[in-house]
Amino acid sequence: MPSRARTQVRRVLEHVAIVLLGIGGPLAYLLASPIYSSGDEAAHVDYALQVWHGELPVFEEGLELQNPTGVHPPVQWTAHHPPLVYLLLAPLVGPLVDAGNVDGAGMAARAVMVLLSVALLYTVRALGTRLLPGVRGAGLASVVVVGLSVWFVRLGGSVYTDTPAALVSTLALLALVRLAQGEQRRRDVALFVAACAACGLTRFSLLPIAALFALALVVVGHLRGPLRPRVAWATAVGAGVAVLATSGWFYLRNRALTGNLSGSHPEWAAAHTRRVARPVTEVAVDPAFWSRMSEQMSLGSYPRLPRALEPALPWTLLLLVLPLVVGVVLAVVRIVRARDRAVPLVLLATVLAACGGIACMQVAHHAGGGSAFARYFFAMIPFLAPFLALPLLWLRGVPLVLWGVARVTLLGLELESTMLRQLRQPQADIYPVPTWWAYGLTVAGLVLALALVVARSRGEGWRGAPPARHVRTAERPTDGQPAGALTTA
Repeated sequence: MPSRARTQVRRVLEHVAIVLLGIGGPLAYLLASPIYSSGDEAAHVDYALQVWHGELPVFEEGLELQNPTGVHPPVQWTAHHPPLVYLLLAPLVGPLVDAGNVDGAGMAARAVMVLLSVALLYTVRALGTRLLPGVRGAGLASVVVVGLSVWFVRLGGSVYTDTPAALVSTLALLALVRLAQGEQRRRDVALFVAACAACGLTRFSLLPIAALFALALVVVGHLRGPLRPRVAWATAVGAGVAVLATSGWFYLRNRALTGNLSGSHPEWAAAHTRRVARPVTEVAVDPAFWSRMSEQMSLGSYPRLPRALEPALPWTLLLLVLPLVVGVVLAVVRIVRARDRAVPLVLLATVLAACGGIACMQVAHHAGGGSAFARYFFAMIPFLAPFLALPLLWLRGVPLVLWGVARVTLLGLELESTMLRQLRQPQADIYPVPTWWAYGLTVAGLVLALALVVARSRGEGWRGAPPARHVRTAERPTDGQPAGALTTA
């Protein structure tokens, strides 16, 4: 087969693998978990319904949605979220609820989250390819890391804002990396500004992350790279103006209604839940807190497993922390070996600072009486996936194969555990019977992705080609290259 034909076939198969991984796990969880089985899901669907009716929800006024099954929250505790996600869901949720199909509205909203999960994996692939230039299979290996996260599956098959939040923040980071590498400047300027605005319209906690990316962009612009200072400053300022123009009004509304920009209600939480305010230092060193937050690569609690295999922390240390530490060290080694180190070091430091910021915000949130849900750490996984994937590509991808088999096995146990729990609920018989064919899509996508990665890694291995040297080129394109393109020296 000619080389061009092989390339085209490989690209098609890669798309198939990404779509299967993006749809399979979330769809399986969608089928396994009854709708409105959590109060948050009902509140999110209600928010979309109120937006469809031309309103914004108010915490004290409760829900307009009258869901006959599942959990019905006593207050509208998602009213503090900006409305972007709900504007997307409203055209599906509103007509179905108005027609009397409340459960169907929730399922339709879940289907949107499945599609956003696929979009997230495509963004992760692009980010992995950009952050690890020259490492064959880095993009697809990053997709495998994210696609097999237990919280990718849970959130992708439920109505939460975590998947959209991960998508827009990863898009912002991707645009930052592309600008730092000097390609497609106009398009990436627009993407960065739009993604930062979307961050502000999706989650209050994404505002510091967007600000960090804007700061990193300015720093990169003052280094000896392809991004010029005036472009960096204009883009960063444009992103700030876009955030204020699109979501500033909402946070002022939060302050008017609740007395704080985030829209939180700590007094209500203290009076109606078991959560109480604690010193930040106490939360930061609390093993129970970190154990709860470390479920990104575990399966939580599975009723048929030996007790020694149930805790989340050992699985996370083995499948996430250990390979991640090795991956960061390998990334630093690659950067040190390169001739131009400044821009890659800034990008690596930005990724680590963003993840540290997410952790610090959650510690502060819990210390103030907020909840401690592992899903709040999911936003880190797309950022860290390329570095976690780097050591797994060693020895022609053999560690990635072993890692993927372990993860997909735990994922199957997680889905079975979910079905065992939900089938004990009285209303479970009105929902579609969970089937394993959706899980089979994930297995098929994993097998195809692993085959493609192993096949591509036969050449250069995990080391790949050395990272390109950042060189400022002339203003006018030469030799067919765009202005500011990267060259290898």
